[in-house]
Amino acid sequence: MKQTRKIAFLLVLALSTLFIAGCQKKEMKCPFTTITWNSTLEDIIALEGECKESYDSVYGGTTYTYPKEYDELDGTIKYMFDDKEMLVCMSWLYESNDSEDLKAMYDKIHSETEDVLGESGYQFNSDKFAAMANPNDVWYLESGNVILTMVDTSEVKALQYTFLHPDVSSERPER
Repeated sequence: MKQTRKIAFLLVLALSTLFIAGCQKKEMKCPFTTITWNSTLEDIIALEGECKESYDSVYGGTTYTYPKEYDELDGTIKYMFDDKEMLVCMSWLYESNDSEDLKAMYDKIHSETEDVLGESGYQFNSDKFAAMANPNDVWYLESGNVILTMVDTSEVKALQYTFLHPDVSSERPER
């Protein structure tokens, strides 16, 4: 009898632990920079150096770009601010001349992100657009959306890995 109670108790404890772990908020730290949402432009300059190129941000502020290596590949990091000088978007852009190289990098980043966050909440690669070979994924998180986008055309071969602040993230669309 005592053995049955112990087994039942351990089973309930194990199931409770699994339930709690499953309910925890998924979150992923931006892997291509140590900058966080609380960082200022001064923090970015201290990390990356003086900005050589900036332009208007789609969020009403300024975008600051820097050459940035990530996963042993040369790319460009973009820090985007809103009209209140708050950092709201961090993106890493990788361009290639080779479709296979681009797709391999997309698949690698996608797999790494999926390992941490699970399946994305949005995948755009329908049969209608399969000829364009442009997979895209969005992970809708309370901590801010994570977006992985690839464009592979005769003119452009690029992928962008984006982390959005919760204030500028959208909710998962209804299906």
